[in-house]
Amino acid sequence: MIKLLRAGFFRLKKDFIFWLFIFLTIGIAGFTLFRYTSYEEISLDKLINEFTTYIGFFIAIFVSIFVGKEHSEGIIRNKIIVGHNRISIFLSSLIISVVVSLLCEIIYLLVVFVIGIPLFGKMQMTSTQFMMVLLNTILIIISFCSIYNFISMICSEITISTTICIIIFIAMFIAQGAFSLTAHTNKYIEETFYDANGNKHIVSQEINPNYPGDDKVKQARLIYLSIPQGQAMEISNNNLEYLKQMPIYSITLIGIVNILGIYIFSKKELKLSLIHI
Repeated sequence: MIKLLRAGFFRLKKDFIFWLFIFLTIGIAGFTLFRYTSYEEISLDKLINEFTTYIGFFIAIFVSIFVGKEHSEGIIRNKIIVGHNRISIFLSSLIISVVVSLLCEIIYLLVVFVIGIPLFGKMQMTSTQFMMVLLNTILIIISFCSIYNFISMICSEITISTTICIIIFIAMFIAQGAFSLTAHTNKYIEETFYDANGNKHIVSQEINPNYPGDDKVKQARLIYLSIPQGQAMEISNNNLEYLKQMPIYSITLIGIVNILGIYIFSKKELKLSLIHI
């Protein structure tokens, strides 16, 4: 495993898509800061979570191309020939994808913190909330990497795997939008106000005539929070209500996808002709 990781990280030094990922991350961080400079009441909380909306798309491109090259250039076949087992090959590819994606997330946060704090002030969320957001962001990134690594490892054609990964991201984006409305439907229509201490007071409350029912809301919420992009949108919108629940969904998804991926990749037929790396 260690030799596979060393070889993979060595490849990154000369990998164009890796450096493109990093520079795009820096560019998005700068663009996000510039875009919100004209907003008077924007908080740093919104800015630090903005990248979660886009990172799934960039991970899809990076993972599918990086892993796809290993197929097209015969690197995976070579690894098997020299004695590496398929589980190690699958997991090393996943680890590299996760490390690169987390590196880009860290770069984004560093740029936003260094430039954003003087412009927008400190975070409004507590340190505990920030740590929960960070934990969920890490798990969301691992979820994205797991899905795209699964597709890229079982699909030998780089063009097909890249296309599928992008389509999956678009499908997740559409699905989270479709289920979000129902998942966030309130049972009651309330008229409220906040006192000087920030406490919420309900003036009036009545049943929402458009409420679809408890069962439908629970089902929609289950699907919505099971989608990595749905969780990413929750964090991006600073909705902290489900922070304690989301890790359960993420860890379950990560486990299922990788167990299934390892099983299918272990059964996959590869032409074992030695190719020089």
